[in-house]
Formats: sequence, C-alpha cells, structure tokens
Amino acid sequence: MTIRTATLSTQRRALPMQAKQRLVSRGWNALVEKLGYADATRFVMLLDKGSGDSVKYFRDLWKDQSAEEIYRKMIARRGRTTA
Repeated sequence: MTIRTATLSTQRRALPMQAKQRLVSRGWNALVEKLGYADATRFVMLLDKGSGDSVKYFRDLWKDQSAEEIYRKMIARRGRTTA
C-alpha cells in the first residue's frame, strides 16, 4: 500500500507554548471523537513508543479536571459513539 502526501510549502516556525497546547488539545479531541479514549490512547502510545512520559502528558492534558469529570466525559462520549 502506498500513501501519497502533499508536500507542504510552509516554513517551519516555532510555536508559542500556548499554541502547542491548543494544538495538542484539538488533536487529542479529534482522536477521541473518532476512535474513543482507549484507541486514541493506544494510537498516541504507538506514535511515541519508548520515549516521553505518558503519565506527565495526560496529567498536563487533564490538569484542571477531576477524575470524576474525566470519567463523566468518557461515559458521555461512549454513549454518543455507541448509539
């Protein structure tokens, strides 16, 4: 199988930390919407296998939310994706 991608002609520029955090958050939300939490997590772990600190990553991602809030969101999304 061959995957063809378009060549990007944009210059690489450093993103401010806030922009990086927003991009990561939007990307994570898109993955969760399409794959669900479990498969989105598996996907991210496959991309970054063997490096980084996944505990820190998810702690930073969900820093302002309680475990109960995260759980409620997971249940709500599960209800939307299985219907």
